[in-house]
Amino acid sequence: MPKILLITTGGTIASRCGEHGLRPVLMGEELRTAMGAEWDEIEIRDYLSLDSCNIIPAYWEEFAREIDDLRTDYDGFIVTHGTDTMAYTSAALYYMLENLDRPVVLTGSQRPLGVSGSDAEDNLRLAHRVALSGRPGVVLAFGGRVIRGNAAKKLYTVRDDAFRSIGAPDISIDGDTADVQAAPAAPFHLRDVLDERVAVIKLYPGIPPDIVHVYVNAGYRGLIIEGFGSGGVPLINEQSLLPALAHAHDCGRTVVLTTQCVYDGADITRYEVGVRAAELGVLSGGTLPVEALYPLLMLRLTETPEGERVKSLT
Repeated sequence: MPKILLITTGGTIASRCGEHGLRPVLMGEELRTAMGAEWDEIEIRDYLSLDSCNIIPAYWEEFAREIDDLRTDYDGFIVTHGTDTMAYTSAALYYMLENLDRPVVLTGSQRPLGVSGSDAEDNLRLAHRVALSGRPGVVLAFGGRVIRGNAAKKLYTVRDDAFRSIGAPDISIDGDTADVQAAPAAPFHLRDVLDERVAVIKLYPGIPPDIVHVYVNAGYRGLIIEGFGSGGVPLINEQSLLPALAHAHDCGRTVVLTTQCVYDGADITRYEVGVRAAELGVLSGGTLPVEALYPLLMLRLTETPEGERVKSLT
């Protein structure tokens, strides 16, 4: 019988109403029962009990090391997690658990387990099926969808099918339509150190370019700029971002330009407002959502000597 490890971190799925609203209190025993699985099939590791707003990159490093330590003891892993930052965590683990040879499945719910109309039980059972599928890699299972770990984005605050896959198709694990992924050819590699000196800047009309200088002068090594349209920045008069981007380049900072649009990704080779930024060494975020770009840039910076810029995200 396959062995699955359930790692709990809190979130809505484990919450009950307290003095100040919902907060995580349930443990793995309740979640395991809701899966309807054999008790000797799923073991439990109650790791955290946090709202996912409180999950920070240091926890991603801990999760990755925990899975690495136990990887060969289990056939698959289920991580229950709050929905608000689940896409960030799934992307971080996708990159940190390189060439993973078994399933790691993140799931949660929009309403707590056990309340009327909760989606928790369905999501837990879906995650259990994926964990038993043998399909290697990190995925997010939620609302009837299975999404590659670095492609997930939460689009709805309350709908059961809150997540969508950005830049990649959903994954199927059913019968003849199963999305079969071969075991990785390269050996597993844990990448468990992140450089947290990365900031995300969302542009808005009239944003002062000095905001870039603020982060550069504060010592941030990487900036992800959510630009307009296909990845554009202001170019004219005192609103031009180009001098600030040139300053970041000269200081050895890595700048990634992406889009505020949900679908179709960034293309900074098309319009002057993107091309001029690319000429200053700015990298394109491509079709990756910002939830994936953020941990990916953190990892790339750990591989890049201090004072040098990341040459490529791929």
